Amino acid sequence: MEINQEKIEAAIVDQAVHKLIGDDDLYDRVRRGVDDRINKLFAERVDTLIADAVAKIVREGFDRTYQKTDSFGRPRGEPTSISKELESLVAGYWTQRVDRNGKKTDDTYSGSTTRAEWMMMQICADQFSAELKQHTVNVAGALKDHFRSVLNDHIAVMLSDVFHVKSQGDQARAAANKATGSAVIKPDAKPIGA
Repeated sequence: MEINQEKIEAAIVDQAVHKLIGDDDLYDRVRRGVDDRINKLFAERVDTLIADAVAKIVREGFDRTYQKTDSFGRPRGEPTSISKELESLVAGYWTQRVDRNGKKTDDTYSGSTTRAEWMMMQICADQFSAELKQHTVNVAGALKDHFRSVLNDHIAVMLSDVFHVKSQGDQARAAANKATGSAVIKPDAKPIGA
């Protein structure tokens, strides 16, 4: 007796199909499983394929040559590509003439500069302004401290001249000044109100 494997497989498939079609619940579960599997494979493969295709089109599009036309569709100028146009725009951006506000200008005589020069002037001006402000604050602080010290010394001398009363502090200073040879009582400068 000869076993025909194809007939056995066909019989198994036939029986499985009848079982699936006869059992609605099993049929729905199998159909959902197959659909989920197809969707998963589709999502994994198609997203990658689409991303690769878009990247290829963009790369090729940047280097693809075209020729500009006028409003009647007649060729104008030399053939070019997007990458060449971008390159000339970028190079032209920094050499473009601008006014003192950084706005594009065609006037080359009224103090216009290139955008690169204008940008460097702005950076230097901002840096100089910040340094000058800090220096001014430092000088003003030192001047304030010096004025306060001189004013306190001056007021102390004036009060010492006006009030000839010898306080205990004055007597202690006088004794200290005799030791150093100073005949004038000048109390140490202290901030007013301290």
